[in-house]
Amino acid sequence: MIGFYAHHHGSGHMTRCRALAAELSVTHSTAILSSRDDAEVVLPLDAPASAGLTPAQLTAHGVLHWAPPGHRGLADRMAAIATWIQEHRPAAFHVDVSVEVAVLVRAMGVPVTVQAMPGHRPDAPHMLGYSLADAVIAAWPRWVPVPEHLAHVADRVHQVGGISRFPTGDLDLPPASSTRPRVVIMFGTGGTDSPEGYWDDVVTHLNLAGFDCIVIGGRTWVPDPRNLLERADVIITAAGQNSVADVAALGRRAVVVAQERPFQEQEATARILREAGLAVTADSVAGQVTPVRQWEHLVREALDLRPDWHRWETQGAVQRAAHVIREVAG
Repeated sequence: MIGFYAHHHGSGHMTRCRALAAELSVTHSTAILSSRDDAEVVLPLDAPASAGLTPAQLTAHGVLHWAPPGHRGLADRMAAIATWIQEHRPAAFHVDVSVEVAVLVRAMGVPVTVQAMPGHRPDAPHMLGYSLADAVIAAWPRWVPVPEHLAHVADRVHQVGGISRFPTGDLDLPPASSTRPRVVIMFGTGGTDSPEGYWDDVVTHLNLAGFDCIVIGGRTWVPDPRNLLERADVIITAAGQNSVADVAALGRRAVVVAQERPFQEQEATARILREAGLAVTADSVAGQVTPVRQWEHLVREALDLRPDWHRWETQGAVQRAAHVIREVAG
């Protein structure tokens, strides 16, 4: 048995865990634990905390990210994980992502692999979580420099490439439509930083400028958008790891928006893509969104790209990550 923990915010952590669990199911039984309703083991929520607690109380004096004292949901959540481990005796447990869960699982004697996150993460909780891991799986290619916050465990970091829900297809880009290029704006369930109606205005602007533009995500959620994305000449998406991996696996041109997230994770990914010539980037940080009128220029700039998405190493990434977890499981 191999266990998984998937953070409940957005859909990306669960999507990645499902891809890994499916690959590992060839050799092991698997189960995903999460507060999401679609998990095999649904955990109690550990938020919100009671009013009046200090940052020191919420974080165990800076050692953890979230440990509000007296929170019944947190206690029940950790007890549920511990009970599952006691009953199933997993050979390994992959955490995507939670320092507190990684600490609990490893303290129960279970080998742990953790999912690396990009950005700037020199804080004590992240250092603890990465330090105790038997392996750290990073869903970005091998040529990306090891981030500073992973330097102390560099010998345990496995940069497996982008992990996508889609199999890697033909990455040779066809010519863009010469009449009305197709643009798909894609955002996940984690939401966007943009004001209400912003992306509707972008769609209107691009359609008037000679594009065929649609939005998927949010209130127009599409469970399997592969066909729409494969037909897109340009995809506009956030710089989340899963979104980028999906674009890479399908070999599409992209404009990537670095949304405001903890530890500057999306800014870090967008910068790597821009410097590698793989995508056009448009920052959307701290509420300062790209003016609507600039999107025509950004999309036309993306149409001129010839990105070599082989470099994002999505081909075989799920298999490489699963191999790391199997090795830890023994």
